[in-house]
Amino acid sequence: MLEWSDELSVGIKLIDKQHMILIRAINLLAMAVQRNTSKDLIGQILETLVDYTDTHFAYEEELFDRFHYPETEEHKASHRALLKKVIDFKTKWETEHTEIGPELLKFLVDWLRTHILGSDKKYSSFLIKALGNE
Repeated sequence: MLEWSDELSVGIKLIDKQHMILIRAINLLAMAVQRNTSKDLIGQILETLVDYTDTHFAYEEELFDRFHYPETEEHKASHRALLKKVIDFKTKWETEHTEIGPELLKFLVDWLRTHILGSDKKYSSFLIKALGNE
């Protein structure tokens, strides 16, 4: 189970709340995998992830464009890569209906650690400063 902590915070309230939604989805999936019931929840979790990525990435990217974040293109590329992977999982689930819970869980936990603690932390101080100037 993942717990929200200050270490995960980027210091921007709405983005932090969106990240908390992802953590809840990951924790729900982890519980389902432990109970061997993840197959029943995969469709719902994948829908949440698609909605989450659309909303969250659009918000981040709007801020990047508005404030001319210097690493915008690299960050957008990482968003596209994640969205492609989620869509690949969704397609696999819809066509094969195989148990993908453990694989999806591993991917999401790894992504959470590398993306939020890595590239999201990189924009944190830039956007906090830019938002403070509005």
